Amino acid sequence: MFCVKYLEISTRMVSDRTADVAKTGADTLLAGDLGCLLNMAGRLTRQSSAVRVRHVAEMLAGMTGDVPPIGHGTDDSRPR
Repeated sequence: MFCVKYLEISTRMVSDRTADVAKTGADTLLAGDLGCLLNMAGRLTRQSSAVRVRHVAEMLAGMTGDVPPIGHGTDDSRPR
């Protein structure tokens, strides 16, 4: 709800965070808050970023090979 209620603040936050992720050169973004992950995955997809977004539980459960990253279709190399 934060990104809906506080759109301007949320937009600035996600822009700053995705810029920081891009600077690291990482290929995967891992976090624990699904709302934030969905917001960041959406922004990264709109930026045509190749960074895959995963919830920490997916990694711990070993599900990264079976389930596409957040914001991707069945082919995890192609953003939606």
